[in-house]
Amino acid sequence: MMRLKLKIGILCLLLIPFIGKSQEMLTGVAQNTVLVKAAKKGLPVRSGETVRLPFVDDFSSYTGYPDARLWENNLGYVNTGFAVYPPTIGVVTLDALNAYGQVYSHAEATPFPADTLTSNPIRLDSNFQQHRQMLVADSLYLSFYYQPAGASKTYPAGGWQIVGDAPEYSDKLILEFGYATGNQVFAGYEYGEYIIGEGEYYQIGDTIENPFMPGTYYIFESGAYPGEIIMMPTDSIFVDEYIWNEVWSSHGCNVSDWVAENPLVYFKQVMIPITDQQYFRNNFQFRFRNIASLDMDAWTSANIVGWASNCDQWNIDYVLLDVNRRINDLYPNDVAYVTPSSSTLKEYQAMPWKQYRPSDMITQFHNDLSNLSNSVKNTNYTFNIVKNHDQTIYVSPLNNENAEPYYPVHGLHDAEHHVSPLLEMNYEYDGADSAVFTITHIFSMVGTNDDCRTNDTSRFEQKFYNYYAYDDGTAEAGYCVLSTMANPQASFAVKFTLAEPDTLQAVRMWFNHTLNDENVAPFTLMVWANDGMCADGSEGPGTVLYELPAQLPEFADDYLDFVPYYLEEPLAVSGTFYVGFHQNHDVQLNIGFDQNNDARGKFFYKTSAQWYPSFYQGAPMIRPVVGKSFDHSGVTQHAHSGIRVYPNPTTGVIHIQTDDYEQDMQYRIMNVYGQCVETGTLYSNELSLERYPSGLYFVQLLSGNQVVVNEKIIKR
Repeated sequence: MMRLKLKIGILCLLLIPFIGKSQEMLTGVAQNTVLVKAAKKGLPVRSGETVRLPFVDDFSSYTGYPDARLWENNLGYVNTGFAVYPPTIGVVTLDALNAYGQVYSHAEATPFPADTLTSNPIRLDSNFQQHRQMLVADSLYLSFYYQPAGASKTYPAGGWQIVGDAPEYSDKLILEFGYATGNQVFAGYEYGEYIIGEGEYYQIGDTIENPFMPGTYYIFESGAYPGEIIMMPTDSIFVDEYIWNEVWSSHGCNVSDWVAENPLVYFKQVMIPITDQQYFRNNFQFRFRNIASLDMDAWTSANIVGWASNCDQWNIDYVLLDVNRRINDLYPNDVAYVTPSSSTLKEYQAMPWKQYRPSDMITQFHNDLSNLSNSVKNTNYTFNIVKNHDQTIYVSPLNNENAEPYYPVHGLHDAEHHVSPLLEMNYEYDGADSAVFTITHIFSMVGTNDDCRTNDTSRFEQKFYNYYAYDDGTAEAGYCVLSTMANPQASFAVKFTLAEPDTLQAVRMWFNHTLNDENVAPFTLMVWANDGMCADGSEGPGTVLYELPAQLPEFADDYLDFVPYYLEEPLAVSGTFYVGFHQNHDVQLNIGFDQNNDARGKFFYKTSAQWYPSFYQGAPMIRPVVGKSFDHSGVTQHAHSGIRVYPNPTTGVIHIQTDDYEQDMQYRIMNVYGQCVETGTLYSNELSLERYPSGLYFVQLLSGNQVVVNEKIIKR
């Protein structure tokens, strides 16, 4: 739905441009860390409480799981990162990840059912406004906006500027109406173990009476012998019967086609009348479902390891069910923020408080605002800044402007004092270790007839800790550098500039998980001076200031945060410097990539003799830590789950010590080139490297599919 007027050029968009030739590429992410972290605390309890009309959710006032007061299950991800120009700030995204933030276990290359977002039961048996039974004449409509992923904020655009993964035509978004009938239906059996007794032998086709359910019989489909265990039904399972009817669907499609036809259509609105009286009951429900498919061919043809990742996203916004509506009831009486507010810094999302200077401040904000109604609205805008959560340091004047309707021709609100307000102040450095400033923006309709006030507000926390960041801390994709040379060599560097000399203590990195952690391969942590040149003649990394070999991708706090890679000794740095890594293998080190902030011109890659600036729009999640280290910076040493591996160096045998030894723990041994030389199940507390030549090895211990220990071992 959203965008200012612009001219459109058509361009074919691919998630991986120049696949097979590109030396840098983006991948999907194999988990949603927001949901993984939330699930560890326990999924929200769903009461299934009945809802009365109006039912409305524009997903603007919260993130994470859908609101339990409106939605029956924990599927779908409420966020502000995956949609491009939604009707209002915040959407719910249906994708290929489950409620625990992991790729569905049944995901495959052919279309499979993925997320299902189901409303709580809704009272459609009565018109509570009129105090009578619901009638067709009450004109009941359900409306919503939807957008397939894969859109870009700028057209024409290459694949390096799109957000998310566009669903293929075989993928679908489906809307269904339904209700519980009150009946119970058979859904299967519970099973228990039955041990074949001594002297009992059975062949295919033999039967025995089921001791758990007398009067029923078990038929053998294979031979069975004494001591073997077979699973027999122990009880029948019955569940509530539901009737579900499909009322609308959309095949996978491309937003660029929509925008080519109409530059205002980033989201499409759907209006569904409810006229079938079978739904006029006290437990009506509706649900959105998506059908997804893993794009195996594209990833495997590009030699992407651990390719299974999130894909085929659909974004849904402004769900509204109410009476007294019409088919042309397309324009809610609402003005709203469209995208999150931005940093008050020109270059960074966060930076060290000691390094801050007034010249780092922007002079104007940029706001994406919209009037969703079909008439001109009188609106106010203001913002305020609060230091350290309790000290108000600035309040802007209240500014009044008319806002033209987004449709049919105007687009986003364009009053300069609202969309480009001046920031006529600077922060004052107070000598403290850190500071946090909360900037609250409010864009509102004058009067009291705004249909939704929650989408009028956008907040941003400006953090001054002890690190620099171009990213906002959320990875919408993964970034990889790939060398296809016979002896692969690849380097990646991110540029930062100090206001005064300082010491580099560590580099914080966010590595995305891939399937079975196949991106875990060694790299050398690197720091470069700003005395080199890129292929296009611009300045770039040059002299190596520091290198720390034999590092591995790690995942802090159970895979939910940046991992600090500490320098052996603090490194004195000044002016502009670069941090990153070098690898001498063809495994893609999957760095988190924030697609909602643009750090192009600040990160570079090299797979031959020359450095190149990146093509991609976004920000790699790498943060240098300078000066003093303190707790709320998030920099902590990574613990190895209480497991100790020793001795190191070793002449052959290494011992594994843990207070809580886990049976069937898996292990991998890799050489310095990232090649797996041995894998298996850990049946004792010892591993032997005696058969391998002297050198550096990496020992990984896995619990399930998760790597819990990465240890560098020197074999003498």
